[in-house]
Formats: sequence, C-alpha cells, structure tokens
Amino acid sequence: MYSATNTPNSRSRTPRGHEHPGRGHIIISIGAVYAGKGDFENALVQYQKGLEIQTRVFGSDHPDVAASYTCIGVVYYSQGQYERALEYYQKALEINIKVSGQDHPDVAASYNNIGEVYRKQCKYEEALEMHSKSLDIKTRILGGDNHPDVAASYNNVGNIYQKQGKYEEALDMFTKSLDIMTRIYGGDNHPDVASSFNNIGAVYAGKGDLEIALVQYQKALEIRTRVFGSDHPVVASSLNNIGAVYARKGDLENALVQFQKALEIQTRVFGSEHPDVAVSYQNLVGVYQRQGNHVQTKEMVTKAYHIFLKVLGPDHPQTQGLKPFVDE
Repeated sequence: MYSATNTPNSRSRTPRGHEHPGRGHIIISIGAVYAGKGDFENALVQYQKGLEIQTRVFGSDHPDVAASYTCIGVVYYSQGQYERALEYYQKALEINIKVSGQDHPDVAASYNNIGEVYRKQCKYEEALEMHSKSLDIKTRILGGDNHPDVAASYNNVGNIYQKQGKYEEALDMFTKSLDIMTRIYGGDNHPDVASSFNNIGAVYAGKGDLEIALVQYQKALEIRTRVFGSDHPVVASSLNNIGAVYARKGDLENALVQFQKALEIQTRVFGSEHPDVAVSYQNLVGVYQRQGNHVQTKEMVTKAYHIFLKVLGPDHPQTQGLKPFVDE
C-alpha cells in the first residue's frame, strides 16, 4: 500500500516570481480526480503540469514539489511501471529529508512508497529496510502503537516477512496491526481491518493451515465488498487468495470460479496489460494444468508472459519463470 502523507499546499514558503502557486495546486487536484477514476494517463498529464508550475514558483526543494513527485510515482506504480515509480519516489524522499529532516511523516511516507516498489519487484531485503525505516519513524513521532499509520507499517513489514517465508515474524506483525485497527475503528468494518485479516490468512496459507486461511480470507472479502463494492482491485485480490486456497485443497471448480471473477474485475479496472491481470492468468494456468486442459493452459501462460515481458521487462523473476513454458 502506497502512502502520500505530503500533499500539495501542505506547507507554505514564499513563492518566487509572479506565477500564482494556487494554479499548480488546482492542476494537481484535477490530476487527483483523474487518478481516483482510474484515468492514469490524464492524471499523469495534470500532475506533470502541476509539477512544472510548482518547480518554477517554489524552486526544486519544496514540500509541494515533493508531493507532486509522489503523485506521479503513484500513477506509475498503479500502472505497474515500477522503475519509473521508484525514480519519482526517490526524488520525493530526497526533498523531504532535505526540508524536514528524518523524523517527519513525509519522510516515513516516502520510505513506505519505495518499500512497496521493491516488494513488487521481489527485492525483499531492500523492501524490508525501507518499511522498517518507515515504521521506526512513525513509532517515534506518532506516540507508539496507537495510530493507524503505525498499524499500516506493521502490515507492510509483515508482508515482507511473509514473502520471505518467515511466518512467525509475519504473524506477529499482522496481529499487532489488527489489534491497533480494531482498537481504533471499533470493529471489523474498515478496509485496514480487512487488510489485516487478509494478511493473517496469507501466513496460515503459507504454513499449510488452509481452513484457517480460508476463514481469514473470507472475512477480508466480506469487509472489502461491503466497503468498496464488488468491482474493486482489493476485492479481486481477495478472490484470488480464496481461489488459491481452494486450488491447494483440490477443489478446482471453486478455484476456477474465484480466479475468473478476479480476472474479470482486474481487466475492467486496469485494462488488459497490468501485472495483476497477468497474475490472475497465472492462477488460471495452475487450475487448467491440473484439469488436463492443455489448450487453455498454453493460452493463459502466453498471455501472462507477454504482459510481464512488456510491463516488468525480460529480467524480472515473473517473466523469467514463465519463459520456459512459452518456449516449449
């Protein structure tokens, strides 16, 4: 989950020249509307216009400029262009440290964003370093374990441990996050609570406790559907997770239903060329392969491979993992 603590106009400094800073803020706000609608191309155009204005008005070392870099990074991250996202998140981090010092929410947010890019790139040691830095700052400046941003960082650190197969450490992080969330929000009707249930499910799935995993994943799906509606990426993510549990239990029909629902949502939301769409194709590969459906298996592998190749490049582990099957 990315973070964008610093937003344009979050702090003021005397502008340079005669161009009014409000124009840049308005353009950035228009970009945010496009981004919220999933229209990332138009969002990017507006964000870049806003960045140019803010750089002229404030100079290059200003919090509003850092916030605009973050907004552009978020667009690239949402499009699966992780190298470009990393470039802009790092620019934002440099400015935030220069302007605010290390112990500031904007710096913690930048570390968080960079950590999420590394996670997507499967660079787990680098991701853990970034998320741990973010957690340390948040714990110091937000008064310990009683803030949703601290809980979010526990979740992010737990995600990395889970990817590394360190299930006990991951479960400890996720449980801490869930405790904070339920204490703050007073129940299980908040998306962050859903994220904690989802992550705890992932740990139990990793340990092979499939029934417990399924219960946790279903709790997450119920909350997410209630909060976001049925046509949302996090709902698709929950469906994929539930499908994976059914597949491991040998219930291939139920697995296929969940994976197909997830793919339909992701294609509507992201379009046809997004890493998450490719992951759903991969999930279908596993089911079709076990059903002996060789035609569908080959089709799904090929679709997933070409998305990974285009978006993540030939050297990414997910691209490399599928290449031998495409070359057959």
